[in-house]
Amino acid sequence: MAEILFLIFTLLILLPPIIKSDYPWTFDNDLFGGPDFWGLVSKHWKLCASGQMQSPINIDPNSLLFDENLPPIHLESIQVDAILKNTGQLPVININNSQANSMKFLNISKSPASPYNYRLQKIIFHTGRLETGEKGSEHTIDKTRFPGELQMLAFNSDLYDNFTDALSKPRGILAISIIVDIGKQTNPELRKLSVASQSIIYKGQYVRLRKLNPSELLPKTVNYVTYEGSLTFPGCYETVTWVVMNNPIYITREDFEIWNTILQTDSKQPNPVYMSPNYRPLKPVNKRLLRTNIRLNAADLEICKGNKFPDISYKANPRRKEKH
Repeated sequence: MAEILFLIFTLLILLPPIIKSDYPWTFDNDLFGGPDFWGLVSKHWKLCASGQMQSPINIDPNSLLFDENLPPIHLESIQVDAILKNTGQLPVININNSQANSMKFLNISKSPASPYNYRLQKIIFHTGRLETGEKGSEHTIDKTRFPGELQMLAFNSDLYDNFTDALSKPRGILAISIIVDIGKQTNPELRKLSVASQSIIYKGQYVRLRKLNPSELLPKTVNYVTYEGSLTFPGCYETVTWVVMNNPIYITREDFEIWNTILQTDSKQPNPVYMSPNYRPLKPVNKRLLRTNIRLNAADLEICKGNKFPDISYKANPRRKEKH
């Protein structure tokens, strides 16, 4: 252990010119630049190592507090233009929020972060690898990890002018997490993205998306769990209100395999470096409050009288019946 720490210290001394906010990073913890090193390689990323409200987390059904005041999520159902890009670490969808398209802002007007309004800016897809059996969701439910996780990132448009400005600011970001499970039929909007992803195999490649309706990526439920956390990529700013939807959406194995072909490199290599799995390891909850709007049934109410943190049937069941 002493030798490893000495090596890290030596590298930090030898590499001062590249210790900056755009240091090349990865989700591979076997590499210098992986999640365990994010807080060491850049002064702008200190929270990645020292933050106490980091994400993702495991959601323990026994630690949820029912909050009847949590409203259903309301994301406007409109079609927008966007760009799907391979950044080398993640496939990222950037929503067109230009002034020329101002009549088609994707606003989230109801959320746990109300009364603030948020504007959807990015959608990220975290995936595991089917061939190895490694699951890729960032959040886990009752210690169960799922094949993938879509994350919708929106910025506080009441307080900040744009997404970049809001990233590091209080109440800056609202993140909606959607678990993606393997099923017999792909969510239609996710199917569009899966087809488009065939055009971003290499780092730096991008494809334009027309008539994308992100609201169609939401599962058919109003139930969720919410907590205060962070970005799951550098600089790990603790400015995020997380909403983890209670139901998954589905994708077929064939469509999921398309995402597994995306590479970290900008050209074909003798030994391909695949982008997936691309998730950050779990972080401690650290006594944070996990609230939910999932209502107790009568039996639960009788059993859980006087229990402040009841088990309210928020369960992880990879074999659950699909709802299409």
